[in-house]
Amino acid sequence: MDGHDEHSKPGIGDLAKDTAKDKVGVLMGMAGGRYLMRPTSGGREWEVEPEDVDFPTDSDRLRAENGARNRMTRLGL
Repeated sequence: MDGHDEHSKPGIGDLAKDTAKDKVGVLMGMAGGRYLMRPTSGGREWEVEPEDVDFPTDSDRLRAENGARNRMTRLGL
């Protein structure tokens, strides 16, 4: 069990998963009935239907963190 009930959703500022695109990002807000998410390594936001937002698994989190670290390394930061 992940500690979340079946009706809860990540909040603004939380790491979340777009299940339709199999992408993890930060939940930035809502606009026009859709969530806005941004990649963990920065970049352009994308829109997500509310039913496609879920909590990321531990594996999803690790993949997102590694991607962000790799991007920072490539940028020399």
